[in-house]
Amino acid sequence: MKPEFYDKSKRASVYNTIYVYKIISLVLLVIFTVILAVLFHKDKAKYKEFSQADTPAFFVVVAACLVLFVISIILDFYILRRTASIGRRLNKLAFIDKLTGLPNRYSCDLLIDSFSAPERLEKAGFFLMQIANLSSINNENGHDNGNWLISEFCTILEDVSAEYGYAGRNGGNEFIVLIENCDSTAADMFLLDLTKRIHGYNEMNVGSPLEVAYARVLNCDERKEKISDLISSGYRRLRESPQILV
Repeated sequence: MKPEFYDKSKRASVYNTIYVYKIISLVLLVIFTVILAVLFHKDKAKYKEFSQADTPAFFVVVAACLVLFVISIILDFYILRRTASIGRRLNKLAFIDKLTGLPNRYSCDLLIDSFSAPERLEKAGFFLMQIANLSSINNENGHDNGNWLISEFCTILEDVSAEYGYAGRNGGNEFIVLIENCDSTAADMFLLDLTKRIHGYNEMNVGSPLEVAYARVLNCDERKEKISDLISSGYRRLRESPQILV
């Protein structure tokens, strides 16, 4: 398969071309059918001279071919619609993490790249998070419980971040949030709302408690010229001096 097939816009162009071709074919079929019917009724007496049957065998064959052609066109449209629907679903799955429903690693890469523009990077806020007690839960209670905790945390993270920016699961036990026009006040408000939700979840005792380690970097303070440098600062802070939300 050629690499350009993976380009969504080019795939859409291919589908549109096929749709146009099928529509034109159907229109031409209708036009030729009408012309054929008019000619037949116009010269019906002449055609009967060549055949004793009420309808010449030639027209029976032509009619059968036309019916089959119409059925073929209809089936083609059905197949194209099904293919387009499957394509849309596959496109969605390519960008969404199966376990959590959050944007996956590929989507996170695209999101990070979108902050490369100077006007977005200037006031970008980046948060890197991990579930601090996930490893112990996996070891003591099994990976099913660990996956459950990841899912619960991502539900909370998605709800809270919706009012502030963009959240994603950057693979494994790694979650990111990017916020535009983020100053220290916006960052504090986001963390406060997230802390309240995590605290409320832990008080309900519905499962293993959540302990979230995080690092934040605000480019209004860092003054980085590349989004990759801002991201690297977040990873370094999480590694060297993580903060904890419980």
